[in-house]
Amino acid sequence: MMNIFLRSSVILLTLIVLVSCLYDDSTVSYVKVFKYDRSVQCENSGVAIDAMALELINIGVDVICSQKGHDGLVRAYLCGENTGIINIYKINKTNLIDAKNIGFESVSELSEYQDEKCE
Repeated sequence: MMNIFLRSSVILLTLIVLVSCLYDDSTVSYVKVFKYDRSVQCENSGVAIDAMALELINIGVDVICSQKGHDGLVRAYLCGENTGIINIYKINKTNLIDAKNIGFESVSELSEYQDEKCE
């Protein structure tokens, strides 16, 4: 009886390991989306990255990681003008339309954006 239980346990454990090896996270496709944080020059302003992430989370979009960035465009230094600072979120590509519906865009829309690793 114990031998059958042990053999069944080994088979079950082997199946679990095989199934976990077959699951490949690289098949999930991600995209980075952004929104300007609405900060302006000469002021301590702008929407915090965590606060803006809630916009995505509240519509059911999982945020894989988030980071601050810059749109890459050169601006004249002028108080009250946009800083070009953006909040960037890595999300599942299947949620891109949902994110766009609430005002986010893909970073691929920014011609001068320099991508950095999102951690």
